[in-house]
Amino acid sequence: MKQNVKLHLIFLVLGFGGYLSYYCVIAQTNYWRKFYSNTTLTVFSMVYAVFEMIGCLVAIPLDKKFQPRVFPILHFTISIFALVVIVPMRQIENYYLKCILTALPIGFCAFTASMFYPCMISCATRVNPILSSTLQVGVGLSSIVIQTVEDLISIYFSHYDTEEEYERLLVLNAISYYVTGCVILALCFVMWFVFAKQFPNATRKAPPQQKKVLSNDSQPIPELSVTNTSADLLVGDVDSSSIQLPITENKQSIARRIMPLGIALLFNYVTCTIIFPLFALNVPSRIGAYKYNEPYSDWWSLIYLTIIQLSDFCGRMLPLSKKFVDFVSRKTVICLCYAKTVFLVLFPLMSLPKAVVLNEMVQKMPVISSDTLSIICAVLYAFFSSLLPTLGYIKYQDNLDTDEEKDKGSFVLNIFLECGLFGGSLVGVGLIPVFE
Repeated sequence: MKQNVKLHLIFLVLGFGGYLSYYCVIAQTNYWRKFYSNTTLTVFSMVYAVFEMIGCLVAIPLDKKFQPRVFPILHFTISIFALVVIVPMRQIENYYLKCILTALPIGFCAFTASMFYPCMISCATRVNPILSSTLQVGVGLSSIVIQTVEDLISIYFSHYDTEEEYERLLVLNAISYYVTGCVILALCFVMWFVFAKQFPNATRKAPPQQKKVLSNDSQPIPELSVTNTSADLLVGDVDSSSIQLPITENKQSIARRIMPLGIALLFNYVTCTIIFPLFALNVPSRIGAYKYNEPYSDWWSLIYLTIIQLSDFCGRMLPLSKKFVDFVSRKTVICLCYAKTVFLVLFPLMSLPKAVVLNEMVQKMPVISSDTLSIICAVLYAFFSSLLPTLGYIKYQDNLDTDEEKDKGSFVLNIFLECGLFGGSLVGVGLIPVFE
């Protein structure tokens, strides 16, 4: 019992560090708007998706050359480095050079994360398949904890009188925030070594499994002669013990078996990355516009992002219930992925045209202007965006038999997910001009 609890704690912490660097970047919306631009996060999200896609494609050949234990060490080291160098980059005067040099460490984090996560899924399935759900909960927990830390730091540094003081507080906010992230990543680093020491076999490559051949007393199987006629068989010239039909195994490839679920999850991620952050973080507050003349205030952005992260966490928690996982079928997961098309309609209507307030008068608001509806859509969008991939990482194992197939399957499924992230991010960047 204690061992089981310890394992869940270890994978919770490891999941915490999986995408921590990405959540740290996303949560600093006010910092990016001030020192970069309003659409910087969308560009960085695309960079993250591109590097994650590249990492996903090279992960399979690298997995053949390196032991799985290499990927977590590489991921945590680069993530810590990225969080350390982000804040000093703001001092670069050339805007485009500043963006490129800031995007590179963020991209390298994505590159290592795309190899780290399938590796951890593989390790989890070797020890206990339910640990893959714990890993997803860790990812969701990191998003909500990091967002809460950002909210608390923002409250502490919220009092300012001049623009210069506001910039100074944003920098102090970012430094405090990224230092906290580095400490958490260091803890994840330590936890990985604890797991590798206690379960060394889980952090090594699974040995190739031999195909089972049916035989009597392990003797060679005699071949069936096809030269004998039916008459020969009738008179008994052929010994019945020598008649052995060949046993052939006609299985579909791993990619083929995963494909229907993989394509649905790909579409899910396309939807996610088109909506967030470009549309989701540009939804104005109706109350803020009409009551305070600030439709895009810093506090509204923080509140809206916090709601999204909370809902994301809830979506990752639900699959911890075995009854729920057994109740939901693969077909249900696939149908829900495609049903998310409705958000591709609602979020653009809630964010376009951009809200405009002049001389304390609201001149323009989006087609749909309702804070209540905006929050409901944010909750449902984030909840299903995390629930469906979490279920996908569990359900993909249903059609795979051996540990070796599940290891390869985790990388194959990851390719589908990264293609979705890349495609959606590319579309999101293409839509940036509508907000400028």
